[in-house]
Amino acid sequence: MGCTGGEGNGRWRRGSTATWPRAWPGWRFVQGGGASRLFPPLTATEAGEAVAHLLHQSPRQYGIDVTRWRLADVGQVLSWLTRRSLPGIYKVLKRLGFSRKQAQAFIRSPDTAYALKWRAILAAYQDAVEHPEQAVLLFGDELTYWRRPAVRAVHQRRGQKQRRVVNRPGANTQTRIVAVVNACTGQVTYRQRSRVGRFELVAFYEQLRQDYPAVPRLYLVLDNWPTHKHPLVLEAAQHHALRLLFLPTYASWLNPIEKLWRWLRQDVLHCHPFADDLDHLRQAVTRWLDRFRSGSRHLLFFIGLLSRDDLNQYGD
Repeated sequence: MGCTGGEGNGRWRRGSTATWPRAWPGWRFVQGGGASRLFPPLTATEAGEAVAHLLHQSPRQYGIDVTRWRLADVGQVLSWLTRRSLPGIYKVLKRLGFSRKQAQAFIRSPDTAYALKWRAILAAYQDAVEHPEQAVLLFGDELTYWRRPAVRAVHQRRGQKQRRVVNRPGANTQTRIVAVVNACTGQVTYRQRSRVGRFELVAFYEQLRQDYPAVPRLYLVLDNWPTHKHPLVLEAAQHHALRLLFLPTYASWLNPIEKLWRWLRQDVLHCHPFADDLDHLRQAVTRWLDRFRSGSRHLLFFIGLLSRDDLNQYGD
């Protein structure tokens, strides 16, 4: 059904938003500027709030037996969109600032002592900040990587040709790293071996005490890997006066060292050229980690323990 309107004498189809500006050349979209022709009788702000509220609900609450909202479902529930075509609904939602995006995986820690454990870690951090000569807080973790490179996106010319990441047949030998990062200085202490088990952790705890021989309160934050709680490992921690603080279960986002591993993967492990030379790969990892042996404010910034203002003020 067509009609002519306004001084533009433009033709438009009911439900089509693309032709409306041509039908009314003097009309402009103003955020929150009163009732809109796109979603009468609502203002743009009211329409945006209505869409946001709807998308945060499950479609099943509205009798729609699907797990994700579809354009047709949104148009069915919101009365001011019921007479719009699917392209029309899409354009209205786009104008309101909504689009189809990848969902984010999320898990909530089931640990009933979550708050108690997190407060203990924060108290240790405050102690390390206020008494740097007496207390040090270390965030620890382990990483596994393999001889074969991880294939990831790289910058290259557009088109069908892709960069080839050379691989080699044979056993995909793994290497393990156990490391800690100092929460106040960015100093990294690590140990790289083919395997990391209870005996390697015992040796690593001795290495930590050698790096911090005169610190009376040496806090070490760890996840809940069972080997961290092995009697032999706990005995070694007690022998070297390490104060172990365990993260809440399934709460790896509370451990800043996870971002150190992310950086290492990006710089060294993704698309690496050492598929046929494990020794050179391990040497490349060693060189990269050695950059932080004396501490790094830039590392603290990257893992979220230093603000950009402080980084700019003090440098690295």
